[in-house]
Amino acid sequence: MASQFRTARSQGRRTSTAKREIKKRLLVVCGGKKTEKDYFEALRDHFRSSSITIRVKTDSRSPLYVVRTAADLYRRSPDDFDECWAVFDVDRFEDVQESVTTAARNGIRLAISNPCFEYWLLLHFCDHAAHLRDYKAVKERISSHLPAYDKAGLRITDYTDGVRDAVDRARKRDEGQAPPGPNPSTGVWRIVTQMVPPPASVPAPRRGK
Repeated sequence: MASQFRTARSQGRRTSTAKREIKKRLLVVCGGKKTEKDYFEALRDHFRSSSITIRVKTDSRSPLYVVRTAADLYRRSPDDFDECWAVFDVDRFEDVQESVTTAARNGIRLAISNPCFEYWLLLHFCDHAAHLRDYKAVKERISSHLPAYDKAGLRITDYTDGVRDAVDRARKRDEGQAPPGPNPSTGVWRIVTQMVPPPASVPAPRRGK
């Protein structure tokens, strides 16, 4: 009888250990000098998810350099991260396709925005599917929703209410598309969906007896 009791307890411990949440570790290398890094770090600090650790680096050169930087950092610390992401814009860069090929060769995941990262910010306020010429065109549309928009002074509280809507809108445009994706589109949702906890479920009302 005692041996059966020990077996049951040990099985219980194994079950609880298997169910224990494993923290995912992401390395994110951004092509922008400031906006992308500010956004990811502020979002991380705002939601404080216990299931993810994210480290953000920047390389403000062309997409190919961003991917190479990510690959180098990932290669030097293979045990420190579960995923490595390169975040960059299509904009007017000429090495985007080479960047996609290099990323695939080095196991780097891509979150590309076409035409620019600001399209991801715009999706927090509305669903926009029409072609966007460049950053200036995107900025004008953000400013219509957020008159105080300042690329150099991003306030995460302007975006947190719409972040789940942005994920849904971006997924609809991006999922199933080969990188770099159509204009407009963004793969940033693939990172953000791991950082933002699901909305709290509302308990069903009790039925009267």
